[in-house]
Amino acid sequence: MERRTRTRVGWAAGLLGLTLLASGAQAQWELKADDGKTSIKFGYLVQMRAESEELASGDDAQNLFFRRLRLMFGGKITDKWSYFIETDSPNLGKSDVAGVKDVGDVYIQDAYFSYEHSDTFKVDLGLILVPFARNHSQSAATLLPQDYGPYSFLNSAPTRSRVGRDYGIQLRGYAAAKKLEYRFGVFDGARGANASEEFRFAGRVAYNFFEAETGFFYTGNNLGAKRQLAIGAAVDQQDDYTGLAFDLFWDQPITKDGNAFTLQVAAINYDGGTTFTALPDQDTLLLEAGFWIASHKLQPFVQLAERDFAASATPDEDQLWVGLNYRPAKHNTTFRAAVGRLGRDGADDRNVLQLTVQLFKF
Repeated sequence: MERRTRTRVGWAAGLLGLTLLASGAQAQWELKADDGKTSIKFGYLVQMRAESEELASGDDAQNLFFRRLRLMFGGKITDKWSYFIETDSPNLGKSDVAGVKDVGDVYIQDAYFSYEHSDTFKVDLGLILVPFARNHSQSAATLLPQDYGPYSFLNSAPTRSRVGRDYGIQLRGYAAAKKLEYRFGVFDGARGANASEEFRFAGRVAYNFFEAETGFFYTGNNLGAKRQLAIGAAVDQQDDYTGLAFDLFWDQPITKDGNAFTLQVAAINYDGGTTFTALPDQDTLLLEAGFWIASHKLQPFVQLAERDFAASATPDEDQLWVGLNYRPAKHNTTFRAAVGRLGRDGADDRNVLQLTVQLFKF
């Protein structure tokens, strides 16, 4: 009883701290040259999380930590050239199974320069998100649920990427009244011995039936401000490895007062082949749905993810998350509560509880 009381007090103190942190959010800074052609803007993304996760040992792992702690800046160099640079220190302060806290590996998350010849032809180069499934390229600040799909970045480790980012160059453009989008690029990938491996190639096409979306990062939901229906397909390939992705995103306002629903579906096949044997042939499925209640600034959501291996000897996995967002300042300030169930064939399900506060400005 005493231990449970201490736990409740700890969670209450953690939630109070998150609330106080949210109340101190500040606006972003932006500097522009006199002619307006050159600019630099500063911003941040802070996600502080309280988490309790049931382990296979029967213990409950409890942590207060930064899920994401990002500093970012970007802007224009000329009329044609722009840039974006972002750091991150994910899971800062979270303890592992040995009780060792993450001391903070601060690194460059994104660093790319973009040349815009026209809407139909743009070039991105640097450390950038490899074009793949839509969830793979969404902004972490606008996600509908508590996190990305748990299987959206399975190709990162074998290709020596970091959360979907790789070094390379990408062609990007929007045709047919900006409804048809393409992204194709060549990337470093896993270089292997003597850096002699073939390069990595990835590409994506998507069609937006209603409003166009021309930003580098996709949105996770528009909170009733925009009507979108997009379908996409992508391929990621290096030597004998192939990843295939198909996705649908539907964000639909349904009432005059701003209520809206959001739906996202993504099906991905990963097959590392002989190149990445640690990435066996498998199919993953992601389903997300949410409803924005504008008058109350509330957004219930559900996320379902499944992972099915081609080899029957490997246990399949699934995750189910149900949660509620409170967005008093839309994406800039979000309070999120989520409950998850982690399943694996042949093992007992494990439960997770998360409370998150998000502060975002850019």
